[in-house]
Amino acid sequence: MERIIISGNYAILPGAKAIVSPSLASADSGKPKTVQPLDQSPSEWSNWGESNQFPQEVLAELTKNSVALRALDKRKRVHFGRGLIAYREKTDANGEITKETVTDPEIVEFFRLNQINLLWVDLIMGLETFANSWLEFILNKGKDKINRVFVKDPAYCRLSKMDASSRIPFMYYSAQWENNPSFDNVLVARLPMFNPELYDGAKYKDPQFAYHVYYRSFNKSYYHLPLWNSVRANKWMNIANSVPVLKAAIMKNQMTIKYHIQIPDDYFTSRFPSPDFTKEQREAKRVEVLTDMNAFLADVENSGKAFISYAFYSKVKQDYLTGWKIEVIQNKLDNAAYLPDSQAANSEILFAIGVDPCLIGAGLPGGKMGAGSGSDKREAYWMLNADMGTDRSVSLSPLYFIRDFNKWDPAIQFDYVTVDTSQTQNEHPTKTAKRIDKTQS
Repeated sequence: MERIIISGNYAILPGAKAIVSPSLASADSGKPKTVQPLDQSPSEWSNWGESNQFPQEVLAELTKNSVALRALDKRKRVHFGRGLIAYREKTDANGEITKETVTDPEIVEFFRLNQINLLWVDLIMGLETFANSWLEFILNKGKDKINRVFVKDPAYCRLSKMDASSRIPFMYYSAQWENNPSFDNVLVARLPMFNPELYDGAKYKDPQFAYHVYYRSFNKSYYHLPLWNSVRANKWMNIANSVPVLKAAIMKNQMTIKYHIQIPDDYFTSRFPSPDFTKEQREAKRVEVLTDMNAFLADVENSGKAFISYAFYSKVKQDYLTGWKIEVIQNKLDNAAYLPDSQAANSEILFAIGVDPCLIGAGLPGGKMGAGSGSDKREAYWMLNADMGTDRSVSLSPLYFIRDFNKWDPAIQFDYVTVDTSQTQNEHPTKTAKRIDKTQS
């Protein structure tokens, strides 16, 4: 009698020349409908922005805007807190749920080898800046576990066009998109995207693959758009970036003259007449008098001094002739010019990014400039922290993917440790043994 071969979910019946596979009543009876976006670019990848330079253009504008950079950095810091933690929930006899940190050697070693906490800082910054991040997973030799994880620079990433099944098969990686390179695996490297059809639950066919993480935005098939990009579209960021340049140009090119000194044209010829003074002597006296006048008017110590000049009587005109006259020139340049525009632009930027101005040391929009009180900062921090739930669910999703791929205990969960700023001054660590950043999980 021929032996029946059983392998996983399949069985081979040699005599009947048949393959037996399970038919699950719970299996999906259909597939979700998909549609193809229009993409007429000639390259193998879909352009990110009209010029395929969207992330580079964003970074060019951000590097000129300290408010936006600091606000995005603040979101990253609040999002990350004090770092990632893997835990299991335990319920005691009283029904109290506690979280116990995972100490499984395989998981602890995975976190250590891949420096997960450092990697996730970059992953979060990609999400907060571009709403897109990419990971590269490298499998072990047996192709049944993820060994290494790398966060790719999102500005270097481009997605291939969708195939007939509306799936994105590849991610292209290059540091020279501004040169319009062609795919050659040197200037432009290609990584396959994760394909569930290549995974049988035990092994994956490719030795490595890319994994796309993003904050979803509607009407986008390839690259999702960060909410704060609205201040780039409506030009508020352009206004904020233009004001310092304009102010610098005005200060560089303006001529600042404080006094207008009027000297009668015959003063020196009358005061130092010929032949008592030669032309050279008269010119020397002119320089001497003007030097004394400059010393008289300059420096703070000379403020409030009295200036005396003589008027001469003209027998011809039978009237007194005006002597020296010093007029103070009013500065027509308003030093506060354009500052209201700058403040309004900065407020719009912070509104779009979703960071309270007091968290980065700025005043309330439209109000007096100030850093805000400690309670303002604390409440603003906790409000921002409370809003991070949906963002964190996105940034944590790759860890759950790794857990399931590597067949770790499905009871393991992941979260961020929150920085606790809720203590009063009496509980400050300089006065007690408690830590102001005690673990919250």
